[in-house]
Amino acid sequence: MGLFDKKNCDICGDKIGLLGNRKLDDGNLCKNCAAKLSPWFEERRHSTVEEIKRQLDYREENKNAVRNFHTTREFAGDRYHVFLDETKGLFTVARRLNEEENPDIVPLSAVTSCRLEIKEEREEEEYQDQNGESRSYVPPRYHYSYDYKIKLSVNTPWFDDMDFQLNTFSVEGHERNKIMQYEQLGNQIVSALTGAPAPTYGNTMNQGYPQQGSMMNQGYPQQGNMMNQGYP
Repeated sequence: MGLFDKKNCDICGDKIGLLGNRKLDDGNLCKNCAAKLSPWFEERRHSTVEEIKRQLDYREENKNAVRNFHTTREFAGDRYHVFLDETKGLFTVARRLNEEENPDIVPLSAVTSCRLEIKEEREEEEYQDQNGESRSYVPPRYHYSYDYKIKLSVNTPWFDDMDFQLNTFSVEGHERNKIMQYEQLGNQIVSALTGAPAPTYGNTMNQGYPQQGSMMNQGYPQQGNMMNQGYP
């Protein structure tokens, strides 16, 4: 068989185009079947055909969980939303909660850790002197920007993290209202997924702008006192 010969998908049997092959540990996967896998799944190249088949069976079953999901709370970031069904002890992270997107429905008991990570970028500001050369201010001045990410670890058969960013564009240091909004949103999500109380507004925001590593990277205690049944 030549290097560029077309292959068949070991899942659905369809022919795979020249650039459409997704290699598995012991076979081949077409892009259409690959698109049905969980978006949080990262071990495709090290998975067997049988493992992929089992996951695709799970993904079909997950559509029933999506249909039966009753949202009791929702937290909206710029792109991703966190949906909770507290009556059943479930949550999902998705752009849209519908069968077409088929977001993974996960028990709250599967959460092992959750924290808000605030990434700070600092760039020195300069000015041009009378000769047109760039000079540093004395004392130095800096331009700050921030990004807000939820670092979420879970115990499921198919993936172990669901990290996602709350903001689409970096928040400028002077945008204090946005800084407060993203930090409050992150605190609320961590609290909702772990069961720990969220920090009060004054404890986190009265000391000026957030600094990487100093405030929010420790996270909260894991879920488990509430729902320690494990992943079904």
